[in-house]
Amino acid sequence: MSYVLEANDLTKQFHKERILNRVQFQLKKGEVLSIVGPSGSGKTTLLRTLAGLEKPTEGTLSMSGHDITEKKANERSIGLVFQQPLLFPHMTVEENIRYGAKFARSSKKDSVTDLLSAIELSDYRGYYPAEISGGQQQRVALARAIATEPDVILFDEPFSSLDPKLRHDLRIWLREFLAERSITSIFVTHDTEEAMLMGDRVGVFHEGTFQQIDRPEVLYKEPANAFVARFIGGHFVLSEHEYIPLSNCSVTTNAYETGRRYMATIQHITFQHGQTIAHMSMEDLNKTTTLPVAGAEVGQTVWLSFPDEQICAFGGRAV
Repeated sequence: MSYVLEANDLTKQFHKERILNRVQFQLKKGEVLSIVGPSGSGKTTLLRTLAGLEKPTEGTLSMSGHDITEKKANERSIGLVFQQPLLFPHMTVEENIRYGAKFARSSKKDSVTDLLSAIELSDYRGYYPAEISGGQQQRVALARAIATEPDVILFDEPFSSLDPKLRHDLRIWLREFLAERSITSIFVTHDTEEAMLMGDRVGVFHEGTFQQIDRPEVLYKEPANAFVARFIGGHFVLSEHEYIPLSNCSVTTNAYETGRRYMATIQHITFQHGQTIAHMSMEDLNKTTTLPVAGAEVGQTVWLSFPDEQICAFGGRAV
């Protein structure tokens, strides 16, 4: 099978430090792959290497079966949308999009008018970047990238500088926009919720490589290792080999008679989505966890109970 984009043992080393470590993945036509991981894990370096802005130390990169490892950025059919819109300030919204259309490979492209309509900015075509909002600027940047007709679009945390409400609205809008047009793309973020929403599959990236790539629900139900379980959230990691979903844990004020149980002290209380959330420390395990607890009080001692039959071994598909 020929994939739109495929990386094999992609490695990038700066001096003696290995930033990318034998990265492997495949991307199908119309698929959106979210890449999520902590700061410093190598996500941006991976994106720059895919775009041709960095040359890999080892490994290969191919598009539709053709090796592009040695090709320069302007020779790859890859678009890139940055954290900041980077629009030309002296050009109007329409002129910025039309500039991207100059680099299209064929005449069978969405017209600038169609793209303005798609990003819901037809009435702003004559505005300059300084005259529109940050969210509108990002939509213009997306339209400019699409106008070049790339086979793949890379998104480098495009919503990180926006306020939470606008970021949420744009996530929904962009996900629908990409799906309606079957646009093959990679979406890089450090936000787990954002990754789960945007991607058909999600790749958890750490220490220069993918710890696991799978559908969002599989990552939650079958994390490959302790790092994935901790990073995705919703799990209590008992060891490097075992975990239990937090939904299967119970909190009581008395020691539970069966299963594993651990004493915890409530350190803080917050309120989220109408629930009282207790932030607890467990001295015996040297761990902290967060669970909904009714009637919780700061300083209160409680017991966390883990039924034996609900304890799982890490079994997701590691990459």
